[in-house]
Amino acid sequence: MGNITHIIGLSIGWLLVGWVGLQGTIVAARAVHRRRRWQREFDLGRADFRRRIEATARAARASKAITEWTGWRAFRVAAIVDESSDVKSFYFTPADGKPLLPYAPGQYLTFRLPLESEAAIVRCYSLSDRPRQDYYRTTIRRIGVPPDQPGALPGRGSSYFHERVRVGDVLDVRAPAGTFLVDPLAGDPVVLVGAGIGVTPLVSMLESYVQSGRRREVYAIFGFRNSSEHPFKDHLKRLAENNPWLHLHTSYSAPLPEDVLYRDYNHYGRLSIERLRTILPSNNFNFYVCGPGRLMETLVPALWEWGVPEFHVHFEAFGPASVKSASATRSTSPMVEPCEVRFARSDCAAVWDGKFATLLELGEAAGVTMPSGCRAGSCGECLVAVRRGDVTTVKTPGFPVPAGHCLACVSTPMSELVLEV
Repeated sequence: MGNITHIIGLSIGWLLVGWVGLQGTIVAARAVHRRRRWQREFDLGRADFRRRIEATARAARASKAITEWTGWRAFRVAAIVDESSDVKSFYFTPADGKPLLPYAPGQYLTFRLPLESEAAIVRCYSLSDRPRQDYYRTTIRRIGVPPDQPGALPGRGSSYFHERVRVGDVLDVRAPAGTFLVDPLAGDPVVLVGAGIGVTPLVSMLESYVQSGRRREVYAIFGFRNSSEHPFKDHLKRLAENNPWLHLHTSYSAPLPEDVLYRDYNHYGRLSIERLRTILPSNNFNFYVCGPGRLMETLVPALWEWGVPEFHVHFEAFGPASVKSASATRSTSPMVEPCEVRFARSDCAAVWDGKFATLLELGEAAGVTMPSGCRAGSCGECLVAVRRGDVTTVKTPGFPVPAGHCLACVSTPMSELVLEV
């Protein structure tokens, strides 16, 4: 009996020792796990800190460099790539060999294009890649004659690029500019809505989000006619496959017979607020909208009506038609009584009664010769001094406007006006 008691006592003792050892192992394992988790959080925090420091440094360098790059700078065409049936990407490197300026995703370049039979024209095209150290990329759609306007002319700027620009050519370029932009290091969820060639600045934003390494909820909702007019198709698909936080939705309004639903696109029809409400879990996003005038004229007000705050809806006007649509969305724009607008140097006056979208259109209708370029508030060619009176804008200019001046292509009068032109 004594031996049995002794054996039982030893067994209990060893069990206690084992239990204490197991507890010690568990405590040690938990400590290791805590240390590893802390190390991971520390490493992530340090990486995020470094990214922010680098972004701040890039912004500081860009700010300093932009003040040094004024006027035109020569850039050489390094490569040209077909993106779809009517879209090409043009890669530019500085002819002087000096460093490139960083830019914010969503901005654009301004080009001066020499023409043989007339004065040079100025056009702006969005940067379509994330900021890089060795090149700029713009992606340009050739604007042909609309089928319903047989007497219209094709786009002069886009035709020049598609027909005349070759690898090795040198073009005059202004520094990156524009106010339609994002911070790729911010963590707020966003929705990018683009149609046609309007997706180019949004692709730049997407590339920057991916390169930043920060996970964020991003919905990219794009619309095209069909696969033949779908630039970056395979690349966008790969981005979505490799980044689960990126939700890509593509609509075709006129799919080709060979376009397969849920392979080439996942929705038939045009982009609309109904489509967005079907896709999105809520309206609690920042929205970036870019595309033709019809898209902004319908979708932007619809977003506001859905309850999206106006300051969460950002949109870019592409060309004069889109500027008019941008103006149409601004229901809060001040209304003025008919007033006189005098063009001082031309010794001409016209009555502003709201029939024209901008001062540029009013002046041209009155026979005043007014310089212009992009006609969308981006290039600065229509800058004019305001001698007397006040103006407002139908969209935020992408070009810095000095005090006492306005961009005639995006400005309207708020009172009787005298312009120095």
